[in-house]
Amino acid sequence: MAYQDIEVSEDGAVGWITIRREDRLNALRMTITDVEIVSALNEFGKRRDIRAIVLTGAGERAFCTGWDMGEIEQTSLTDLEDMVRNNMALFDAVWRQRQPVIAAINGHAVATGAALAMACDLVVASENAKLAEPEIRHGALSPFLVMPFLTHAKVVHEFYYLGDPISADGMLRLGLANRVVPQAELVTTAQALGERLSLVPREALELKKRSLKAAYDGMGLRATTERHALSDTLMIGADLPWQKALQEELREGGMRAFLEARDGPFRRKR
Repeated sequence: MAYQDIEVSEDGAVGWITIRREDRLNALRMTITDVEIVSALNEFGKRRDIRAIVLTGAGERAFCTGWDMGEIEQTSLTDLEDMVRNNMALFDAVWRQRQPVIAAINGHAVATGAALAMACDLVVASENAKLAEPEIRHGALSPFLVMPFLTHAKVVHEFYYLGDPISADGMLRLGLANRVVPQAELVTTAQALGERLSLVPREALELKKRSLKAAYDGMGLRATTERHALSDTLMIGADLPWQKALQEELREGGMRAFLEARDGPFRRKR
């Protein structure tokens, strides 16, 4: 299959999916990038020789910076709900992929990018990696409410309430990353981790992953994320005065003005 937004490759028993929208900081086009990632996962899922998958972004600045905001302007609430549910399908595909999926975070993992990284089974982060979900500041909620199942409650509250980023060292300390390495070692470390996974008997590893996901469902993950997706849709489509003001900043001043209006007050209040 020919892909527009991603590159699919393999190295031995390890499959690689690389988001290649470096000029847009690897932001996702929901009707294209999301679909392509799911398709690539499905193709790898059919392969018995591919034992682990690495998901990463092109370049050194960003793993993925979420939705490409140019894709959601002037969207109806009904269409927004479809888009949010399609995004959920992406997270679910990663979360429930037959093989373990490793996130190789090569820079900023923001909004949907952060959720995508947390949906992976294992995380290798470069030293300059950052995890952030600042979208609450412009009238959206977490796209995949998975962090409550991964780390401590007070950390979760601060992350989701304020939208401040977590550094690579913070991710390691909080159990959100398995390894933190220099940028130059990210690819080789992720590949080596995938190769270690390939040494485990395939059937045992796949059944263990299935059991682990069932444990999270038993703790309420599926019901929580589905209910939260509706809240996210309602919040995005609310069209409140402060949301309108931020969107006006984006239209009139571009992304730099938008980010300053959204994030500037938080930098000054640290």
